[in-house]
Amino acid sequence: MSPAQLLGTPGDSGIHGSKGNVLNSKYAQLQTYAFHSQTNKHMACPSGMTEIMRGFSFLYFDSSSGTGHGVPLSNPGSCMKTFSIQPIMECTTDTCEVKGDDSSLWMPVGDIPDGSAASEYYPQEELVVGDEDSDQSDRIKEFLSRCTVCESPSTVMAIHSFTSQEPSCPEKWEELWVGFSLIMGRDRGGGSGVNLEGHGSCLRYFTPQLSARCVMSGSSGEPNCHFMSQDQITAYIKASDWESEEDRLGYFDPNLKRSISKCVVCRRLTNIAQ
Repeated sequence: MSPAQLLGTPGDSGIHGSKGNVLNSKYAQLQTYAFHSQTNKHMACPSGMTEIMRGFSFLYFDSSSGTGHGVPLSNPGSCMKTFSIQPIMECTTDTCEVKGDDSSLWMPVGDIPDGSAASEYYPQEELVVGDEDSDQSDRIKEFLSRCTVCESPSTVMAIHSFTSQEPSCPEKWEELWVGFSLIMGRDRGGGSGVNLEGHGSCLRYFTPQLSARCVMSGSSGEPNCHFMSQDQITAYIKASDWESEEDRLGYFDPNLKRSISKCVVCRRLTNIAQ
């Protein structure tokens, strides 16, 4: 009898296997983000995120050649582990050097007390980094924002209303904070813009002063930082539902914050099956 003649009829179907596991997004979509406190204290990573490092909130490099580079505030590169008056060195084919007229822009604290103007709160004079007798590094750091780089299992984004009303997060997203819609901060011809989808475009604290300028030499002839530069400009999105006959609003004008677009920072819920 041939082997083919020994084959029987097909058997019954087997039992169905158990349902497979849902792919957890914390293993599939790890992201790294920088979160800026706008205070001189480091903020904790939002719940469910893991802290990677802490540092100082950095905005922009400006070189003596007229070129510069800004860092988006959502990007981990905007969180510098250490503070330096001049963190860049310019190199050519022959030499590398630190130039005295290079500058760096850092984010100052934004939690200005109610009733205080920026011009009253921030130091007016150039704060010097020098020898022990003249060094004011600690006072400079007192007015610099701190940041934390966090690893997130899901996406974080900003939503802007482009009105004076606070927007809400979409379904399956949770709110981290609400704030003011930022476009750009600049000083002395250079600055840093933001991606509106990034959470760095949504500031918790409204501040007219987004940048502190640090240089290797100034009117004092020594490395210093200046928090009240006359060249500083901070740009926000104007609320489309705000109308006024006045083109200029003072810092204490009750309509000022209503004239600026509001935003919300949202995080995708980590269970993608939700």
